[in-house]
Amino acid sequence: MRAEDDRVVVHRRYSGHGQPAPWIVAGLLPLEDGILVEDRAVIEEEVSRYRSLSKLPMFGDHVPEER
Repeated sequence: MRAEDDRVVVHRRYSGHGQPAPWIVAGLLPLEDGILVEDRAVIEEEVSRYRSLSKLPMFGDHVPEER
């Protein structure tokens, strides 16, 4: 998470939600007077090493093997 002025950016990995792959979420949370006014998020399934073009992790320091 990173906060600057009136914006907070969140980058998280969610698992255990019953889906085949964890979700990678990037969110932009604008604030007004310290209060959250909107939630804009991008949610993607985490890709395996086989499906990753760059072979770089979407989150953390390792790319998962094929599920």
